[in-house]
Amino acid sequence: MEQIEVLWQGKVNKFPYRIYTSATKNDVETMKDFEKLNLMTRHHDGYIREVAIVKLMKLFPSASIPYLVQLLGEYVMEIHLTIIGQIIPQQKLWINDFFTENLSYERTIRNRIVSYWNCYYRFDYIKLKNYPAFQFLCD
Repeated sequence: MEQIEVLWQGKVNKFPYRIYTSATKNDVETMKDFEKLNLMTRHHDGYIREVAIVKLMKLFPSASIPYLVQLLGEYVMEIHLTIIGQIIPQQKLWINDFFTENLSYERTIRNRIVSYWNCYYRFDYIKLKNYPAFQFLCD
């Protein structure tokens, strides 16, 4: 199973790229455990990832940073828009700190954003600078 490994606040965070489990949105909506919620951000169902990241951002604002950054580097724009709509100013600052600790990961995330824009969203957002995930990370 492919693992993502990043630093956050001096600690190594490892999480799977994707998980396949039978959890439902209702299951995730009732979760309060950090470990379970962060795993659900890696769920194969985008709706479950979206519910999980919102809960994680609210319950664990600082600890959620690696998981929300990973989701910004994926292709589901609805999740990008949810993150952008839910993020608090302090979390935005923490993303910059996170990227300082993970320079090559930052390049990977930014490259994925450009790649997904080019592949899936180029006709909706003629200019890359207007694509929400790109715009968000450039602000």
